[in-house]
Amino acid sequence: MPNEDLVFYSTAALERGLDGSDARYSDYIFAMYHCRPEEPAETNQRREHLRSTFPTKVLQTGSQFVLVGEAAYLSLSSHYQALAACETLSEDYRSYASERLEQITSVHRGSQSLLVPLDLTEGQLSQDPRLEFLACLAVLNGQVRAREA
Repeated sequence: MPNEDLVFYSTAALERGLDGSDARYSDYIFAMYHCRPEEPAETNQRREHLRSTFPTKVLQTGSQFVLVGEAAYLSLSSHYQALAACETLSEDYRSYASERLEQITSVHRGSQSLLVPLDLTEGQLSQDPRLEFLACLAVLNGQVRAREA
């Protein structure tokens, strides 16, 4: 498979591609939370709770939804707090989760401290420019390719 067949989609790009279909939404949620929307996961229960707690911080996309502002921040921050504390994950991964939590917190606080607060979406808050850069670099270097049979 040539490198040009591989493409990296940030969470913000996946979010922009939401078209109301369950398949696109499932890919979007999985990229951020590592679970599918139909799974009986704590993340999905938390998102549903936040949707009912913050009804004005919800954007409908087909039969599903995207959280914005404080609801998005609370959902993502609890997810990364759980990853950072999970002892079954490697120390490197837990460190990465801690860094992401700090970055998400900084971006959220910055967006809320503007003269007119800006409510960022889950995809915007979770976007990791470093991950995007490293993934694209790995693709260009031929380190990401189709599995050989």
